[in-house]
Amino acid sequence: MAGDVAFVEGPLKFQLEFADVDPMDLGVQARLEVEYSGRSQSLKWTAAHHWFEYEALVRFETELRDGCDARLLDMSEYEVLHFERQSSQEYLTINPPSQRQSQDGDCIAIRLTINAGSMRALHAAFHQFDKWW
Repeated sequence: MAGDVAFVEGPLKFQLEFADVDPMDLGVQARLEVEYSGRSQSLKWTAAHHWFEYEALVRFETELRDGCDARLLDMSEYEVLHFERQSSQEYLTINPPSQRQSQDGDCIAIRLTINAGSMRALHAAFHQFDKWW
């Protein structure tokens, strides 16, 4: 699986590819891909052309390490991914609904039950990535 930050944990595959750097050095454009293959259902979600501030990526990595609640926000402060742990169960919400989202555009929101340890696996993938920021 290609990608700058990538991991597989059970039925969940995650890929983050950095595509373009902000000329003012505030952030990076990225492509996200999440795949999930359950026993009877599967999905592949891709979002291209999202811009993330370096600070948001650092915060996301720290939140993953802390292991309770990790939110990835784009430069417009829209939540793109939300990982959470409740008791011993972990969840991933992709593109959570927001009051600020336009009613005109596409809005796919999905909540997945993921394997315990998925947040740690993603943190390890982020930690191993050689960052330039």
